[in-house]
Amino acid sequence: MTVLLGAALVACGDTQHASGRTGPPPAAVEVVTLRPGPVRDVVSFAGQIDAEESVVVRSEISGIIASIEFEEGQRVEEGALLFRLRDDEQRAEVAAVRAALLLAERVHGRGVTLRADGVLSVEDLDRARAELDRARAAVEVAEVALRRTEIRAPFDGVVGARLVSPGDYVQGGGMRGRVGDDPTGLVTIEAVDNVRLLFSVPERAVPVVRVGMPLTVTVTPYPDERFAGALYFVAPALDSRNRRLLVKGLIPNPERRLRPGLSATVHLEISSRDDVLMVPEAALVYDATGDFVWRLLDDGTAQRAPVEVGVRQGGRVEVVSGLAAGDRVVSAGVNKVAPGRPLLITNDVPATS
Repeated sequence: MTVLLGAALVACGDTQHASGRTGPPPAAVEVVTLRPGPVRDVVSFAGQIDAEESVVVRSEISGIIASIEFEEGQRVEEGALLFRLRDDEQRAEVAAVRAALLLAERVHGRGVTLRADGVLSVEDLDRARAELDRARAAVEVAEVALRRTEIRAPFDGVVGARLVSPGDYVQGGGMRGRVGDDPTGLVTIEAVDNVRLLFSVPERAVPVVRVGMPLTVTVTPYPDERFAGALYFVAPALDSRNRRLLVKGLIPNPERRLRPGLSATVHLEISSRDDVLMVPEAALVYDATGDFVWRLLDDGTAQRAPVEVGVRQGGRVEVVSGLAAGDRVVSAGVNKVAPGRPLLITNDVPATS
């Protein structure tokens, strides 16, 4: 009889606990406590990094390169001298017209004196004044031609590889160039203290993009970093070929780490909301009745809480309805939970947005 009683006690030992309570053993689970916080709705697009300004420097006039005044890759300021063309002819022309101006000034000065003495007619004085004006204009034209032999940077930037050498003949492309002339490229300058971001968005995104929207980009050379900027241009019309809208952003680039030509992934914030409840995706359970989570009760068990979900972001899911701030839900071990089964909580951390 004693043997039978002992066997019976061993057989039922797995359903009785130190507390005297019978049933299945507690399920080991992890729990999070819901805390409201902000959440951003972000969409991603493929884009390209371009220089804020980029130009192939060319000469306005034809001539021979006399000297190169920069080092490749050098940072230059607007107006910095880049190339000199041979200028012997232009300097000689300036000297000639300045001599003509000096003579015209003397003739005009004598004419004024003679006119005051009544010796010179008004017509002769007018001719002297016209010659003086013509001489001054000739000096200005000659000095402009001389200045065009100095080729300067059009804006602050970084020069690339030069495309010519001293002694090369370059074809000019200024207003005096002949129709059909192909101006010679001398060097490229890129303004990269800020870089432009070019990308396009589909039709469905048209209502949300606007000038001033914040954005971030990631690029392959720095996969773990995000570079912040903002939209400054939204095209007035979609491209009829692909029904996409061209958009441009500007990103500060003081360290010049972003290089023109890089492909980029654009992360565009289309909305931002406060006081949003988010739960880990692992807490969400699906069945024929819909989505639900296991919400902890005061007695150490859990009950089903049907929920309506919203956006998914970074392994978390927005709970639109069905839960409230301060609720505790099972975040790991949901497959072990059953109504009325006691739970053994192995951790309890806040879940914020």
